Amino acid sequence: MLQEYEEDKKTNKDHVATPRWVVEDIYSLIHIEEYKSIWFPFNNYDSQFKLKADELNLKYKATHIFDDKHEDFFITEPPINCDLMISNPPFSQQNKIIARSFELIDTNKIKAFCLLLPLSTLETETRADLYEQYIDKLGIIIFKKRIKFINCKASFNKACCWICYNIPYVQKISWI
Repeated sequence: MLQEYEEDKKTNKDHVATPRWVVEDIYSLIHIEEYKSIWFPFNNYDSQFKLKADELNLKYKATHIFDDKHEDFFITEPPINCDLMISNPPFSQQNKIIARSFELIDTNKIKAFCLLLPLSTLETETRADLYEQYIDKLGIIIFKKRIKFINCKASFNKACCWICYNIPYVQKISWI
């Protein structure tokens, strides 16, 4: 699996790694230590989400299409009593990922989520309609500067935001 994962990093435009400072910022903002069961659905091997969680001795489950079970986000169940799902998902699948995230909320399989996505995720009628259904507990954290993602052949600086749901420390809209 590790070899397949390494090969994908070389060719898949969605396979970019989140810089450490981005992970540290969100962990601090949401008080991650307060969560008892965390799910990283797009993280494996060298993920900063996992590495920082290990340093903090957090209880989590990390899954990925490249793990030994090929745990695809769209069919994998989160851990039981999952109170937080957090990750940097593949940007090319953002509509499906956002819809599935809210489906997991509606079915009480997760209680909250934070998804690192392009700022353009706030655009389009389809996504706007979806966000409006959950506006009561939706929070958006916009980065003041672009993120330079890791493992990119070319420059990959993106304007990004955290789409958060049911995170008590996150305002409706804020900037970091």
